Amino acid sequence: MSKSSTSDRRQRAPSLEGILWQLAQVFWVGGLWVFHVGLVPALKVSGLAPLLVHDVAAQIDRWLIGVAWLGLMTQLAVLARVEGLAAWWRQFRGQMLLLGFAACVSYYTLRYGISVGERWQMFCFLVLGFSGIVLVAQPVPVRARKARH
Repeated sequence: MSKSSTSDRRQRAPSLEGILWQLAQVFWVGGLWVFHVGLVPALKVSGLAPLLVHDVAAQIDRWLIGVAWLGLMTQLAVLARVEGLAAWWRQFRGQMLLLGFAACVSYYTLRYGISVGERWQMFCFLVLGFSGIVLVAQPVPVRARKARH
């Protein structure tokens, strides 16, 4: 009986890939939402000048997009290692990661390349944030364990 409980614990132990997946997700998805849902509204009600709050938010946005890009790249690498490269377009998780990656590239292209209005940049930010929320609801990719005989 103790052998089965030990083997059950081993099967439930998170893999390195699973830990990397969740850690990357916490940093990029959590960072985006905590900043825009928590910090920016707190700055607005704190009495700071609206232009200052807007400038701080714009400066931090570009860094948050960079953190999100690194997190997405980490999750794409984990997904490719666990499920194969084809999982990027065949699985819903992979499609959401690619959507988030495209939102990051679009944000930087719109900010530094084309220099269009802030509304399109905010649209990219929202696409990135909502793709992150959808990814949080998806299961962590795990490598199939081989049965021992």
